[in-house]
Amino acid sequence: MDSRKVTPMYFRISLRFALAVFVVGQLLTRQLAHAQSLKIPYVSLSPTAGPLWITYEAGIFKKNGINAELLYIPGGSVIIQSIMSGDVKVANMAPPSAIGAWAKGAELTLIASGVDQLLETVVTGPSIKQPSELKNKKIGVSRYRSLTDMALREALRHYKLTPDKDVTILQTGGEATRFAALTSGAIDGAMLSGDKKVLAEKMGYHVTIDLSRLPIYYPVNGVIASKKFLATSPDVAKNFLKSWVEGIKVFKTDKELTLKILAQYLKISDRDVLEKSWEIYLPVYKKLPYGDKRAVKFALDQMGKEVPDPARLNADDFIDNSLLSELEKSGFIDHLYNEPSKK
Repeated sequence: MDSRKVTPMYFRISLRFALAVFVVGQLLTRQLAHAQSLKIPYVSLSPTAGPLWITYEAGIFKKNGINAELLYIPGGSVIIQSIMSGDVKVANMAPPSAIGAWAKGAELTLIASGVDQLLETVVTGPSIKQPSELKNKKIGVSRYRSLTDMALREALRHYKLTPDKDVTILQTGGEATRFAALTSGAIDGAMLSGDKKVLAEKMGYHVTIDLSRLPIYYPVNGVIASKKFLATSPDVAKNFLKSWVEGIKVFKTDKELTLKILAQYLKISDRDVLEKSWEIYLPVYKKLPYGDKRAVKFALDQMGKEVPDPARLNADDFIDNSLLSELEKSGFIDHLYNEPSKK
């Protein structure tokens, strides 16, 4: 073959290849440059945070232009302070702490709510067989005014027990700490859910009160954002929500990946415990995680003296479902679940 004909063709191919590499490199560079960094706190080391962990580990945040940094902060009030200071823009947490702060004037809003059904249980030793036997006993919650605290108080009232009078409520920290306090005998019962509840049952402890059986709507897990963040960075907020909604889809449909990530974060190797923990949350995590007025109103009503005149507040004013509504109307969520679009 004539080398004078081969050489120009070789250079044309090389030039096209070099241009393609350059263009791809430029696109990647621009994508990284425009990626938004977000610190995202979560409040619970339980399967409640599973969709958030999946969203991070499966690269869904990165796919949607978000450089996420997950932060475990065991205490809703601490997270609220971080949002109010501007250090944090959005958080995955139990909403009651944010509801209380909003009721006192904080510029916060609920943009999604994954679980609005109480899944907490009061787990006790075998000597306590029914709720009435909790009288004069010590029960551990995470912090006062937290989800576990409010849930326990409501459950006790349901069974005609007066919190702080008939039953002593103690702050004992995160779920792992409550579990340790229970199994060491430091407390008579603990508010547990998910894997720690399953582990306790395997050790001979049992559920004395199952709050999922009580007729209560309650905001257990949601996404709280500052109103300033929504106003100044609506596209970033939408991409965050888009990512988290996809994380919920993976949580609900990809069992093996979900169990792998739960095992990583919960540091549990017992597959039976992981499966049973996942099965607790599987049916209650909402595919369309709209904020629920009933759940927010119930949380407000439980705050009593902490919130001046809660009746003056409209729960709808705390909820902003606009971004989620946009995602639904676009057909994004139907597409995720391979369902016919409602558009």
